[in-house]
Amino acid sequence: MRETNKTAQTGRWGALVLLLCACLCIAGLVSLLVTQPKNDTMDAAFLEEPLETIVSSQDIETAIATVFRVPERQDLVGSLEVKIASHFPIPQNEANEFANWIVNSADKHGVDEVLLTSIVATESSFRKDAVSHKGAIGPAQIMPRYWEEFCSPLDLRVPQDNIECGARILSHLLEQCWDESCAIRSYNMGFPRVKAGKIFPSVERYERTVKQFKEMFAFNV
Repeated sequence: MRETNKTAQTGRWGALVLLLCACLCIAGLVSLLVTQPKNDTMDAAFLEEPLETIVSSQDIETAIATVFRVPERQDLVGSLEVKIASHFPIPQNEANEFANWIVNSADKHGVDEVLLTSIVATESSFRKDAVSHKGAIGPAQIMPRYWEEFCSPLDLRVPQDNIECGARILSHLLEQCWDESCAIRSYNMGFPRVKAGKIFPSVERYERTVKQFKEMFAFNV
């Protein structure tokens, strides 16, 4: 545990040093441009632009947030990879692919990585070419006739795109729903039915399975 934390801390400091060096380089470039003679019309017009068009405070904040997020994402990918490979009959390299796809898609669409992992596990057991008798396809078991347009231009037949579509749908359902339980049930049976108060034993089993996987995939460093 101490060694893991020490390694993560070292990685963060290294990344921060690189970011600082990049900022210094940008500052040096700006200084060089400012001190150049304004005998060129294009250069003069460029230098009249506000400084924030070159590097804004928002850009710096985003860069810093990214630097400190990278080690956390790497730890999460590693944790999910180990757990996926340990509990499902897939090769280690595929477990790594799934972990990266899930973390990237969850981060992109603002959903919990563990929840998305648990839904993929429940839906397909991490089978890239899974197809249900109702026509749902891929690791996230997307129904093309319902979601293909919503997830365009993603190709639902490509596992990485399929998982990203699942993350996009989950994000959409979390916005519509009043809690996570509603979103989980809606992923399985559709939000209109959940909103109408319909409850089926199969959906209750589905939700229990997702929550069991959530406990298994819980991220602890």
